[in-house]
Amino acid sequence: MSARHLIRRPWRMDFVMLLESARNMNVINGNRLIGMGYPVDEGAQLATRLLQQEDVDWQSLTLDMTDVDAAMLISSFVNSFLQTIHEQAPLRLDQARKVQWKTEFGFQQESIEEWVNDFQPEAVH
Repeated sequence: MSARHLIRRPWRMDFVMLLESARNMNVINGNRLIGMGYPVDEGAQLATRLLQQEDVDWQSLTLDMTDVDAAMLISSFVNSFLQTIHEQAPLRLDQARKVQWKTEFGFQQESIEEWVNDFQPEAVH
């Protein structure tokens, strides 16, 4: 092993750790952005709060919903989230459909994916 290799290796490790940190920075804890209201209201609130945050990278956003009560993560929550995106920032809807949802249970993940795929926005008045 050359001295040059030894010098580069720690640098590479730091770079890999930096990339991993940057990747984790776009994971948002959904439990911190929603309250204890009705799912339809909380889904809309989540969308509104995310749209207000300038540093959200919608291209690679992951919502960590593992701490959210399972009773909250129902179709009305997801539909309200997407409908609010459609109403407040219609050009973001396609990106919002690609948001990754991290859930406690696999069936929740599958259900959310299905609801997102089936979502049809209502006309904005």
